[in-house]
Amino acid sequence: MIKVKAFARFREAFGKEQDIELDGTATVMDLLTELCAPHDAHDMIFDESGMIKKYVNILVNGRHIQSLSGIKTELAGGDEVAIFPPVAGG
Repeated sequence: MIKVKAFARFREAFGKEQDIELDGTATVMDLLTELCAPHDAHDMIFDESGMIKKYVNILVNGRHIQSLSGIKTELAGGDEVAIFPPVAGG
């Protein structure tokens, strides 16, 4: 099981937290596709080219996917994925 935590506007679409089970070797892309499908939320996460929108931040076990392998980052049981918009202060 992979634990998914959603924050801010993503929490409204996906709920605060959920566990998702994926078969075999799964990637961040597989997880996001599975997560978005029942909520009809594909456009919330992905742009027209199928890439993650620039303002969507995704962390796997506390590390931004840009510092890993991006949407091809492999996931394993027990991983925690956080999805949130940019954080700004003033």
